[in-house]
Amino acid sequence: MAMGLSRWRDVWRRFSGRGAYPHELAFMLTIPLRRLIQSPRSLVRRLHLQPDSRVLELGPGPGYFSADVARTVPHGRLVLFDLQREMLAKARRRLRRASATNAVFVQGDGSRLPFRSATFDVAFLVAVLGEVPDPAGCVESLHRVLRPGGLLSITETIGDPDALSQEDVKALAASKGFEFVEATVDRVGFTASFRARDIASPAEDAR
Repeated sequence: MAMGLSRWRDVWRRFSGRGAYPHELAFMLTIPLRRLIQSPRSLVRRLHLQPDSRVLELGPGPGYFSADVARTVPHGRLVLFDLQREMLAKARRRLRRASATNAVFVQGDGSRLPFRSATFDVAFLVAVLGEVPDPAGCVESLHRVLRPGGLLSITETIGDPDALSQEDVKALAASKGFEFVEATVDRVGFTASFRARDIASPAEDAR
């Protein structure tokens, strides 16, 4: 059904401002040209996945990265968690076309993840953390749902009005019990990777 002018104005306001990316423009996130500058395979390599990894993708949008991740963990599970049910519906269709049967779709608030502690081996976000109303609460919640030693991968992209700097991402992660591992910088932004420390016991590097 065609959208009226006022609806398109609202979509444009959400697209150009801060907050969740509008699902009405999800098609822009899956155009083939994007693979030339932000390849899903490149991101997958940065996640250091194992065939049985349990993976949380926070803010998957229409599932641009999801199919490649799901294929990389054939004996594991990928949980796609998004605020917008419309985005999850688009991602579900995309993964169905890719014959991915190890994906689960959950709607909710990224600041309060509804999963048990130590559920996941890997969690990743691409151009999402700044969209969450409470980024600190989100990272704290991610630490809880990751197993000790689990990997957190945060990617930010140039030009995103919600993008956080690499310094801000590192500081936020460190304040919530993560240890910085590595950062990869490319022409569209950066990916920072962290390991979850077991904050129930003294940190090994405490001095």
